[in-house]
Amino acid sequence: MPPSVDPRKLLERAVAQHRNGALDAAAELYREVLGIVPNDADALHLLGVLLHQQGDSAAALTLIEQARAARPRNPEIVYNLGRIGLTLNDWPMAIEANRAALALRPDMGPAACNLGIALVHAGHAAEGETAIRDAIAHGVDDAAGWSALGLALHHQAREDEACVAWETARVRQPNHAEVCFNLATAYLRRQDFARGWPLFAAREAADAASFASGGAMPAQIPRWGGEPLADKRVLVWAEQGLGDQLLFASLLPELTASAVSLACAPRLATLFARAFPGVTVIPQDADLDTALTRAAPDVVVPLGDLGGLLRGDADAFRHARPFLKPDPARVAEIRARYVAWAGGRPLVGLSWHSHRAQFGGLKSMPLAQWPLAAIPAAFVSLQYGETEGDVAGAGQAGFAVHRDPAVDAAHDIEGLAAQIAAMDLVVTVSNTTAHLAGGLGVPCWTLVPQGGGGLWYWFQPLRPWQQSPWYPATRVYHQDQAGDWTEVLRRVQVDLGAFCAEPKST
Repeated sequence: MPPSVDPRKLLERAVAQHRNGALDAAAELYREVLGIVPNDADALHLLGVLLHQQGDSAAALTLIEQARAARPRNPEIVYNLGRIGLTLNDWPMAIEANRAALALRPDMGPAACNLGIALVHAGHAAEGETAIRDAIAHGVDDAAGWSALGLALHHQAREDEACVAWETARVRQPNHAEVCFNLATAYLRRQDFARGWPLFAAREAADAASFASGGAMPAQIPRWGGEPLADKRVLVWAEQGLGDQLLFASLLPELTASAVSLACAPRLATLFARAFPGVTVIPQDADLDTALTRAAPDVVVPLGDLGGLLRGDADAFRHARPFLKPDPARVAEIRARYVAWAGGRPLVGLSWHSHRAQFGGLKSMPLAQWPLAAIPAAFVSLQYGETEGDVAGAGQAGFAVHRDPAVDAAHDIEGLAAQIAAMDLVVTVSNTTAHLAGGLGVPCWTLVPQGGGGLWYWFQPLRPWQQSPWYPATRVYHQDQAGDWTEVLRRVQVDLGAFCAEPKST
């Protein structure tokens, strides 16, 4: 670069391109500035903001941290560092950065709002609510601010107030995807299906990554909206996580199309093929062009849309039935091995952790805290992921949990399904294990938080437990207070003692 080039002029051109949406051209100019002045705080900061816009938050983090080091008292730089912390679900970083931005500019409403959101996700919902209300008072009186307030209230299980906040946000921006989706789940949690299902379509924009978990839905196929299928061939496109796919797949037997194809997560393909012999099951990592040519669908529908189309009111759940079928030979082999060492005790499968990135911690409970030492059961780990330390902690707490090395619960869904089917009872937090057990019709007690992590499809809490409308053999035990498992564990301990006293077949 010739020495006569003025880096300030280059920076002005970069900012102009950035504002006009020419991101690649702007990035090139920002990098030219940094080639001349490697520690230019403005170029570092703005290139970081641009990369964050393009979805490369890790690279953006490095640049904005460098910008902050070069200009530590710039509130915009520190604020944008906090924004990246939210994107990366790094709550401590987001809290520190937004607090620092507010120390530099106390009336910076967006920083107060983002601080509140980070505090909520870090488990400090009441403190987060205070920060968000302060943000609204300092000008964030928009859909984003009221949506964040609804989130803080929801995490405190103040559901009526959360709905008021989200409805206020919707007045300010009627098509705000996150607001509509939050309202959808709030209404569905109450079994207010008339208001909930139409808004549930907002999940496609509100959580685009989850909706496209299996890739983009074929755009060339017309979308089914509930009109009579008659002789139509329908492609059902699975979206969201494994648990959601299992939940909504329970509705497939009610489709009356001339032919049904299901494109689903590859790990579920063989399980679904056995469950639905009349359905063409297509793994979403397959050669989709060839598969779709063979299936020749007339219409396509996202799997989650089946809820609104087939579960319009509480009475429609009378159709719910177990639908999954495990490999019978594998079930028999596992059951025989477990009965041999159980010594007449009932087989009780346990799962205690959710790996869901944003609120898995709210749904999880350390295994060693479960009050099972006096329960006369043979406990089996159904937990996927690393479990050795948790199982060792349970042993120190006075109860043994068997880990079966022949079953890879994280990668072998067929093996996990067979293991679940071999149990007399499953006790689990809200994760994929709960949906597998429910779909198999195995007696299952699912332990669910209130507020954050309390997913809508377990519905509003009842005491001491309620039967799941989706899964007839599943009980749902809700927390009494958000974040407090004490009463849930006490009820489970009492009920499990009674369960173990009942005669069992072998």
